[in-house]
Amino acid sequence: MNYSSARLVALAALICVPLQAHAQALDLTPYPGRILSDPNFLPMGGQFYGTTAYTHGWTDGNSANYAGLDTSSFHVNTNTLDQLFAYGVTDNLSVGASIEYAPIDYREVDYASGGSTTLDSSGFSDPTFGATWRLLDQNAYPVDVDFLGSYTPDWIDAHTASAFQDGTVARGGQSGTVGGALGYDTRSFGIRGAFTADFYGDSSSYNLANGDTLQTQGHTNYDLSVATQTRLNELVSVNAGVDHTFATNTSAVNLSTGAPHYSEPGNETALQLALNYNFAPTFVISATYAHDFYDDGRTYYDNPVLDTETRDKSGNIVGVKLYYDTP
Repeated sequence: MNYSSARLVALAALICVPLQAHAQALDLTPYPGRILSDPNFLPMGGQFYGTTAYTHGWTDGNSANYAGLDTSSFHVNTNTLDQLFAYGVTDNLSVGASIEYAPIDYREVDYASGGSTTLDSSGFSDPTFGATWRLLDQNAYPVDVDFLGSYTPDWIDAHTASAFQDGTVARGGQSGTVGGALGYDTRSFGIRGAFTADFYGDSSSYNLANGDTLQTQGHTNYDLSVATQTRLNELVSVNAGVDHTFATNTSAVNLSTGAPHYSEPGNETALQLALNYNFAPTFVISATYAHDFYDDGRTYYDNPVLDTETRDKSGNIVGVKLYYDTP
């Protein structure tokens, strides 16, 4: 078992063991209802559903050269507003759209040789349009089985920031997701496991500092997640989850110089926690936290002296999230 797999198992155990310890105190009677903020929630036919979230994140790491010597450290701060709306076309089919806005993100690079650089980015991401179809519902079957998909068009140009001009937060290419999920709910506890394939089309990003354009070839990542909710009483619940991304390697070329490079980004694991308070059956407020673990990443060039490595990278994200729907 490699380090990434061991870490995934350990985090899953961290979530499940405390829940098992409290299982005798919980009401584990199967419950087919749909509970707002539960991982298995799906709006009923004719019902509107939405979430509004603000998150603040900070990520730190180090960069090294081809010889393995540290060349710099980086510190990334992000601020994100995320809005999602969905509508139940039927009891088993919902469609929706979401979009993110970054008021200001900044990346500070401190060089080992001295000096530093700060690069700012802001703006909207491309919107995402999606649908979820519930093939099996726990009302009639032992579990919920969902199929889901989404598509993100390439509507907003991607610009890499310079020291004098803000960049954008758009990817610079279209993307999409397809996958499935298996869920089960009791009166006090819900669990959902999901697997998705995330498709990223070719993308291009214009560097405002030097006028170069970087073209990155399309690739596919795979994502495995487990999400739970433990309902302590009618008002308070706790969400816990783990998400692991199996990242594939990518290749890119600088269209201005013709110089290619090849990247191994490394996998990512996220541990997610939330404390929810139900003001009403149709309104929930949640305090959220996530910790991201990153494998080391490497970038290779035709000239090995230019090779770089990213290591010791980790991130934290705190936020607040509102859930709401119509009766």
